[in-house]
Amino acid sequence: MTQPFWTISDKAEPTSLSPKRTVTMKIKRPGTQQTKIILSVALKTMSNGHLTHDTARAMEHKLGYHEIDFDSVMKIIEETTDHVAHTIPRLADSTVTDLDIIVKIVDHNPHALRRIDLDVYMVKLLENQREPIRIEHAGKCSICCEEFGTGGMINSLNCRHTYHHHCIVEWVKKRLTCPCCRKILLDGTVDRGWYFRRELGTKLSFIN
Repeated sequence: MTQPFWTISDKAEPTSLSPKRTVTMKIKRPGTQQTKIILSVALKTMSNGHLTHDTARAMEHKLGYHEIDFDSVMKIIEETTDHVAHTIPRLADSTVTDLDIIVKIVDHNPHALRRIDLDVYMVKLLENQREPIRIEHAGKCSICCEEFGTGGMINSLNCRHTYHHHCIVEWVKKRLTCPCCRKILLDGTVDRGWYFRRELGTKLSFIN
């Protein structure tokens, strides 16, 4: 498997408030349907300018969750801490300067799961499930080939194809396309803001 490659840069801006320190990680997977993943953690440093254990652990957790291989994660953290240690002393006045360390990662792993896309779409399916109306009772779910009238909640996708809720949930765990027309179920415009406010790594109860 081709290993990911990355670049590390920084953006510093003066501020009149308490300075903000962040590490922003941007994961791009060319040749896949996955949208760009943007992750952010608080940048905290020790007296020698290196990353604190909490910052390094947060980076490891988030990158690992998005299936960046462990060896690459360790190298990214090591290079990031070196970059930070060399950058902060060069700031004109670190007490009034916002600093964002930007790690851009290009990952060519075609088998990486689309974690955020999957979690977001699971929420969408859960919120939009419904009981079939009478005219739909004779229709069949093309995944299990059983009629909707036999019971159970259903979901109608944007492409207007309809499936049993439990059937389409299991399907999208493997691929985020419609079983009938193969339309991509996410177009990159979904709101992922709620996701980043959650504690990353917490499993949603309805995914299991």
